[in-house]
Amino acid sequence: MNKQMIWAALLLLGAAAPTFSQSLSALPLRNPHQLPEGYISVQSGISLSIPIADGNDEQQQRDAIKSFYRIAASNCTALLDTIADDCQLNGLSSNTDVINIDGRGPKLTVRGQVTMAVKLKAPAAATK
Repeated sequence: MNKQMIWAALLLLGAAAPTFSQSLSALPLRNPHQLPEGYISVQSGISLSIPIADGNDEQQQRDAIKSFYRIAASNCTALLDTIADDCQLNGLSSNTDVINIDGRGPKLTVRGQVTMAVKLKAPAAATK
């Protein structure tokens, strides 16, 4: 089951790759730890918890992972709308778990980290 989830995540990431290219210009990142001049690294943590209904657990897991990737992709949009002139995702990790802590039924939890290379707007432009 874990291998299936990993393959599904990799497949979804590959299919969602065009969504992630929300940068205004292409950044030639040689390595995620080496940012272009004038850029900073911004990280965002994401956590989703979704009740699992009876039925197709695998489809529900795929849908939850897709939701995670959509939220991850929207991080650059939010930065571009507020404080950034340019943004590119350059790191993404996620984990999925099924838990039943409170006895109210199993929940699927997707947690992850998004790392972005961001060029900040000039201070006056960021306040407009």
